[in-house]
Amino acid sequence: MRRPAPFLVALSAPLAFAFAAAGCSPRATPPTEGSAAPQVEAAPTAPASAAPSTPAAPAAAASASAAGSASASAAGPDAAAPASAAPVVSAAPAASAAADPAAPADAGPLPKVKVANIGMHIGGGPHDDYTKEPIKRSVAPHFDEFRRCFALAEDPNKGGDFGIDLRIEKDGGKAEVRKPRTALKGEAFTRCVVGVFERIDFQKPRRGPTVVSYSLRFTP
Repeated sequence: MRRPAPFLVALSAPLAFAFAAAGCSPRATPPTEGSAAPQVEAAPTAPASAAPSTPAAPAAAASASAAGSASASAAGPDAAAPASAAPVVSAAPAASAAADPAAPADAGPLPKVKVANIGMHIGGGPHDDYTKEPIKRSVAPHFDEFRRCFALAEDPNKGGDFGIDLRIEKDGGKAEVRKPRTALKGEAFTRCVVGVFERIDFQKPRRGPTVVSYSLRFTP
């Protein structure tokens, strides 16, 4: 058998290498696709890295809110101080006094008027001093209040009498006030005197439930 010529051998070597390279080039593409796969997977990592930044806004808002509330609480007592210093409580008695002109004023000098008991008639008797004594002692401490009521009369220069009926229960206490009567003019004056009698705590009567007609005289 004859051996191939040397030039054929030399020519076939590059051809074989070319075929080998051509056969290997299709196999090189998978590494290209494989290298692109991490790039596709790398895309979701961007939102994942951005995810922690989302709670940062509420955290900042919460810290700002906490700082605001702390400053508000710190400013609260200072802001409330002028409000508490406002004379709201002191204005209430003045309003009530204006609404009820019949109430006697507790301040200021007493009117220049003399008040005295000029009559006390016990219903059904007896009319002795022993029976009248608890009633007399109950009313006497309130004479200054009656004098203040006189300032509400329409003519403070004119004196007069004031009569009223009182029913006192057997144990004393507040009396039932009925039939006020007087020649002194002034509705506020009359209401004031009646109010004083209604506030009196009467001592226990000598003979059980007692009805008494009580009279005062106002002398300027």
